[in-house]
Amino acid sequence: MNEQNDETNARSLQGAEDEIDLLELWRVLVKNKRMILAAMFAAALLSAGISLLMHNIYRGEVLLAPAQSGNNKSSGFASMLGGLGSLTSLVGVSLGGGSTEENLAVLQSREFLWNFVQEKKLMPILFEDDWDAEHKKWKESDPKKQPGEMDVYRLFKGILKAGQDRKTNLITVTVDWKDPALAADWANSLVERLNQYLAQQAIARSESNLKYLNEQLMSTQIEEMRKTLFDLIGNEQKNAMLAKTQKEFAFKVLDPAVEPDKKIKPKRSQIVILTTFVAGLLAILYAFIKEGIAKRREEESAREISAT
Repeated sequence: MNEQNDETNARSLQGAEDEIDLLELWRVLVKNKRMILAAMFAAALLSAGISLLMHNIYRGEVLLAPAQSGNNKSSGFASMLGGLGSLTSLVGVSLGGGSTEENLAVLQSREFLWNFVQEKKLMPILFEDDWDAEHKKWKESDPKKQPGEMDVYRLFKGILKAGQDRKTNLITVTVDWKDPALAADWANSLVERLNQYLAQQAIARSESNLKYLNEQLMSTQIEEMRKTLFDLIGNEQKNAMLAKTQKEFAFKVLDPAVEPDKKIKPKRSQIVILTTFVAGLLAILYAFIKEGIAKRREEESAREISAT
């Protein structure tokens, strides 16, 4: 019986302590409410001011599909060579364009982006803070400190995105920039330039293969080998013709980018709300810490007085 009473009393004391703690927390909040509200108000004003200084960012978006002709070309050629075995490896040629993943990797590669920027003369636009528009020269005279190839690559890694939907196989290429017209123009131009670049590579590859195949044809008298070489030459000629005549060599544009009428960032209201909330939490934490330190000092002072 006594044990039950002791347990009941312990629970009552615990409940009383919890209630006292909650009241103490509320007292601290009330006592420091002006400081907390002031911190939140200052954070709201500061974040609003900073967000207004941020440039609006717009997104140019192109919807693509892999060009079917390239896929059909490769699969047809593969079926033709299916039964040739070691004869194919002896010839040693490689036909057909790369996969979608490889082609998208080319789009985001350092060399391709650098050539694109050089062709379009975009350096003064991309790095306008380092460019003296009045005198049409870089502000920094040292060439080593001027923006270069790696700077272009790092910048485009932030503004250029390309991805494929695994369910539909459709590809989306986006460019984020502060000028909506440029964002759309660059997105369209990048896709157009990529198709041209991949077609040029395919043409060069076919010409190299044709040269090799013709040399092999001239040097062999084996009828089976000559027949295979004639077939390979015919397919290479078709590949070269497709690359020269097909404008959308690797990717077909389903929906070109148009000048966006709405920004994608910054989300100013979210910035202000989040910053104000965080500032409020930090102010409350500071109030609790300050009150805890003050209370501990009072307890230490009381113990010193009682000790004396």
